[in-house]
Amino acid sequence: MYSRIRISCRCAGVLCRYLSSAEISTALRPFYFSVHPDLFGKYPEQRKVNENSLQQLSAFLEAQQAYRRIAVPPLSFYLRQKDMPEGEFKHVKIQLNGNNARETVIKVLNACEMSTNYVDKIPRSTIITNDPSQNQQYADFTKAYQEYSSEFEKVNNMKRKVEEKRAIYNVIEWIHDNSMTAKDKYESTEATRDQVKTLMETLCKSYGIKQVKYDNGWNISHIRGALQSLVSLASQHTKVMANLEGRTIALGQFTGVSLDGDVFLNIIDVRHEWLSLIKKVSQEDSALTAIPNYEKALSSVLREIHIRRRKFMPKVSASQYCNHLRQLITSIGDYYGRGNQFPSSVPSSLKKYEIVVEPEAGPLMVSPTGQFITPSSCPASELIPFISKNLDEATTLMTQYSINKHVEKALYNEVKERFGLLELHKDDSITPALMILCCQRLLTRVDKIGMKLQGNILYITHYYSVLSDGVLCIPWDFK
Repeated sequence: MYSRIRISCRCAGVLCRYLSSAEISTALRPFYFSVHPDLFGKYPEQRKVNENSLQQLSAFLEAQQAYRRIAVPPLSFYLRQKDMPEGEFKHVKIQLNGNNARETVIKVLNACEMSTNYVDKIPRSTIITNDPSQNQQYADFTKAYQEYSSEFEKVNNMKRKVEEKRAIYNVIEWIHDNSMTAKDKYESTEATRDQVKTLMETLCKSYGIKQVKYDNGWNISHIRGALQSLVSLASQHTKVMANLEGRTIALGQFTGVSLDGDVFLNIIDVRHEWLSLIKKVSQEDSALTAIPNYEKALSSVLREIHIRRRKFMPKVSASQYCNHLRQLITSIGDYYGRGNQFPSSVPSSLKKYEIVVEPEAGPLMVSPTGQFITPSSCPASELIPFISKNLDEATTLMTQYSINKHVEKALYNEVKERFGLLELHKDDSITPALMILCCQRLLTRVDKIGMKLQGNILYITHYYSVLSDGVLCIPWDFK
């Protein structure tokens, strides 16, 4: 049933075990971070070699997981290492001829002198035998050993429980104490969820609204109350509601038109604020249509860098965002006007990189996903040198992010399936790297958590809580 344990063969009294896709991806993460083609942009020969070898390695592992045998030539890889000068790489050749994915993963890691601790901790097999007398001897030995060690085990269990009690929060104990409460709350709010669904359908059918949605984290009762207020407002101002035809309505934390064109209504705003926005929504659209031109202008003065918007950036209206872009473009134009420019070491095109422009109070940084984040008020005299100095870091983080996304997806599916969850979500601020760590640590506790999470909705964030609609919240770095 579960993807983690796969029985590959039965031989000589041993039940052999294959690694799951998630385990393979996790074990090879440090290897991918050293050989990924995107890290070799300046070195096309090494990039091509690594790209071809990774494709063959992937095909070889897929064949082993499908119980097929294929032959591949010796695979060559160039590895980037921190202790080697720029332009110099470690070169390894790996001959793959193992019978299963575990052997292949260990061989690759050993060839690159990387740790195999993660794989070593995964059980290899279970002992069995077809000889009744040997089975009895094995059972007798097991029984004797268990009796001999039972007292020691009791002491260890008591010590472990004391240590767990001392922890400020212990996820195993907390889940045992709260999972049933969460299920009860979820069931008790079923009628409210049905009402929310009906209200959203009514708005869409009555006024030609494309979609109604709401931000995660809001109490379902608050969502219902906001929707009831919107339905009431709509019935009193039917003509004005024609402005929302074909639009997406989102209940969230600000009132205005988002950068994606969605009409956001702040749940805590009074209805008068909503009505004011709905009346002038077409004016907001004029700013929305100007955004691509501003983004194109900013890209051109920053050597074709891509202008992006991160999912969890502070919410701003389209008109505010236009002002931010205009402010930064003016600053860079003045910088060039004084005779300044990018250093000669910077490539003539930065189109493989991304930059996000945020409100004036934002940070100047490279995000965990490899994007440059800048406040609109940042002087060009600081922004240009910052970009120039951090191109390598941005490249590395972008590569890690592209790898982590696939590992995260595999672990996400495994956690959801293994624990029998209804749904698994995460806060926008939880990066793939943090989600990977969280999922890995949850899976190491599967024996203790058991099926306590079956039928629950789990939300990975920064705190413990049971929301009123039955969502279980745990921090990604739980104890």
